[in-house]
Amino acid sequence: MRSVCKALLLMSLVSFQVRAQNENAKAAPSAEEEIKSLEQERNVAILNGDADALDRMTADDYTFITLRGELRTKSEIVKGFQSGSFKYESRQISDLNIRVYGDTAVVTGRSNQKGMENGKDYSGDYRFTRVYVRQKGRWLTVALQATAIKP
Repeated sequence: MRSVCKALLLMSLVSFQVRAQNENAKAAPSAEEEIKSLEQERNVAILNGDADALDRMTADDYTFITLRGELRTKSEIVKGFQSGSFKYESRQISDLNIRVYGDTAVVTGRSNQKGMENGKDYSGDYRFTRVYVRQKGRWLTVALQATAIKP
């Protein structure tokens, strides 16, 4: 009788553990969902001028080729938002296509925005490609290229 009870107890514990693992697997977001969420968070940070959030989301060696062909670094972008010389009234992102390759993700999308950077009007519609790399368990953006869409 004790052997049967032990066997039943062991089977119950194994069953419970398998169910818990399956529930955790369902609860964990996919890499694509994580990146989509980061894109939304980044957009909110840009609209709010949240330089600290942008700093946390961006790799130190980040490069950005603007829609005007200018090269910007993380430091320049963070300083631009800290000083208020980068300011956006509106910005919507759409058409996100996220492809994950291990610890690297490539996002293409579209943005329509109204804003200024260093006294220049950066309003308009453009397409972008952003690259993320997972470092120490966190996704950080390492590069961005934007191209204006001509009407």
